[in-house]
Amino acid sequence: MLSGRSQLSPKLLIILILLHRLQVDATTVTYKLNDGHEIPVVALGTSLGHLPDGTRVLSTNHSLARAVQWALEAGYKHIDTAPLYLVEDDVGLGVRNFVKNNAAHRKDVYVTTKKNGSISSTDYLETWKGMEDAVFLNLTKSIGVSNFNLTQIQRLWSNSIIKPAVLQTEVNPTITETELIKWCKEHRVVVMAYSPFGGILGRKTNAPPPRADDPLLIGLAEKYNKTVPQILLRYLVDRNVLPIPRSTNKERIEQNIDIFDFQLTSEEIAELSAFNRNYRLRNFVNWYDHPQFPFERKSLSPGETPYKA
Repeated sequence: MLSGRSQLSPKLLIILILLHRLQVDATTVTYKLNDGHEIPVVALGTSLGHLPDGTRVLSTNHSLARAVQWALEAGYKHIDTAPLYLVEDDVGLGVRNFVKNNAAHRKDVYVTTKKNGSISSTDYLETWKGMEDAVFLNLTKSIGVSNFNLTQIQRLWSNSIIKPAVLQTEVNPTITETELIKWCKEHRVVVMAYSPFGGILGRKTNAPPPRADDPLLIGLAEKYNKTVPQILLRYLVDRNVLPIPRSTNKERIEQNIDIFDFQLTSEEIAELSAFNRNYRLRNFVNWYDHPQFPFERKSLSPGETPYKA
């Protein structure tokens, strides 16, 4: 597919991101990338998750296409997807319907995509050369990585021509990734946060506190006249992190981007960060055996369903 210094190798355990940079409206809230481009601050997540047996949930009757269209009509300029999610057709349909029905332009939509999740023994430095070739061949404007730990992204930074513009990983109040985010901020690498709600809004009994009814979260929601999910998303934005909330509910999609009319104080951010337990909602158990697995390997609780990439 690519010519030049290397072919794109199948991805090992780490998702490598291609960020298809498309011009966005001047009024869109964006972060500046280290390559000079800008990226819209909130993205709609399009992974539909898994059933208890690990089977990936698929879109039915184009429900995800409708969600993508609703999001773009609500003001989102950024859609996050991947071949691994098996929803790219619906993402494309949603974008096309938005453009057609709203006299919009394809260039107004920023799409983040990744590789297919296959496991390979190829060194990620070699794979990165293929990513750089994608830029040299004008196949994409910005490139980044996903699920790298601090040591891995530092190694990549020191051994690359084009520096990673983005790191996508799990961030929320129970996994704050303070050191990693500090390094990324110093190097102007934008952090994108999947699972921005962690286990706070879910039903995972083994997840550490807080839950959605925690007095701190309720108090902040009442203070700012917002919902608890909106508080959690604003927490990330106020840390200069780009959240990727996912939903196919029209009302929640609209609420998740309605977070730019207030700001948390530094004290409130610190209070929320105090919930940190380095708890990872996504454990990627099918990658555990890889020698370059980036995270800690944890034992699953009785009855806990492993998360598969």
